[in-house]
Amino acid sequence: MNLIWTPTGGSPVTLGDDSVKQTITVEQLDAPALVQKLLFFRGVNAQLVTRGGDEGVFIAVVQPSLADSDAASAYLKSEYARSGQAGSLAWGRVGTTFTFTGAVLRRVTVAALNGARLRVRYTFGFSSMI
Repeated sequence: MNLIWTPTGGSPVTLGDDSVKQTITVEQLDAPALVQKLLFFRGVNAQLVTRGGDEGVFIAVVQPSLADSDAASAYLKSEYARSGQAGSLAWGRVGTTFTFTGAVLRRVTVAALNGARLRVRYTFGFSSMI
């Protein structure tokens, strides 16, 4: 499983790749739709009408393989600098890939830190998923 972030105007960055022992855990993939509820005068039932997509949320935790605590600190520093970037995100395997367009890296969080053992949580907002 790969997690590849491409900032607008920048080069693709691999946030996670299971083939090189970076473990990726997907915590949330939420792609809601906007729905309008229509109530009719003296009507028994309401009608629900879709109005397009709402902002989706994708949260993944990545556990990179790092040599020591200094490497973990440098990794964290570079990842925190990505917070707020806009771009596109690709997640998946060889057969099936999800592409999130209009994505924004909303939050970078330390999920766990113990010396060189590090887990980083990425929270993305996106406008569409292909």
